[in-house]
Amino acid sequence: MCFQENYILSDLLRDSYNREWMKSIPEETPLSAIAIPGTHESLTLYKGIFASYLQSQVWNLKDQLNVGVRYFDLHSRNWIPKKTIYVGDSHWLIGKEIPLGEVLRDILDFLENHRNETVILKVTFHKLVFHNNKDAEDLMKTIIDKFRSKIWTNTLAPKMKDARGKIVFLKTDVFRAGTESHDSHFFEHNRLTNVEKKIKNIKSNLCERHIMVTGASASTTEKPIKLAQKVNEQLYNFLKQHRTSSENHGCLGVISMDFPSAEVIKIITELKPCKCGHGDGTGQSGKEGPLRTDGQPDAGLV
Repeated sequence: MCFQENYILSDLLRDSYNREWMKSIPEETPLSAIAIPGTHESLTLYKGIFASYLQSQVWNLKDQLNVGVRYFDLHSRNWIPKKTIYVGDSHWLIGKEIPLGEVLRDILDFLENHRNETVILKVTFHKLVFHNNKDAEDLMKTIIDKFRSKIWTNTLAPKMKDARGKIVFLKTDVFRAGTESHDSHFFEHNRLTNVEKKIKNIKSNLCERHIMVTGASASTTEKPIKLAQKVNEQLYNFLKQHRTSSENHGCLGVISMDFPSAEVIKIITELKPCKCGHGDGTGQSGKEGPLRTDGQPDAGLV
């Protein structure tokens, strides 16, 4: 399998490209009902003495898009107020600052060439960056307005027919004009725990067009690459079993990873969408129900 070796290979082979895996997904499928590979701290690409403690990815944005990643976790890191938003990571080290508009342009260029795809984007603003939230909101609105026709900011996730070729922004504490997202709680203390049971509890949320995100917690004592090896191996083994035996095949939402291999990304993209009733995208009952964000069942929801 050579699975762990893939974590540290920075050169992405072209035969690992997975650029149009969303093409076959039915138009009425809610984006939230699709298992989607993503990256955590997507632009944390440090090289040098701090790399082993801070680096979360080895592939740049374009390589991640090419290999099939469709969820990106970005962080603002402006040291002083500026006329645009710069994104990178959350570690506050001085490094290359990337304007958010440039990131959006790179993603939209990809989507222009691969029009059946869509990308989910989460931009987290750290409070030390801006004097107040309104500064960040105003800057975000200015940037998004430049790309308005290609960006989805509705509260509910789009169906695929509305998502193709677009960037879907997730709502955050500062950027409130976005799609709702919640933690799946599949991981407890960096171990997958009772996942199939939790899938049953969140399935209605997925089908009711709420984005659910799975990610392991960062460790203060363990290097990211070491933690990723343990976490991603759990994911890989779980996914192999899930795709063959689960009655809720594909009901996973977004899986956000550090150092994902092309192999684990491919397995996620090959999962069929979560079955949400009769193709109307409204879940098993056809009615919207209450949302739970803690992975536990709600009365009338299961």
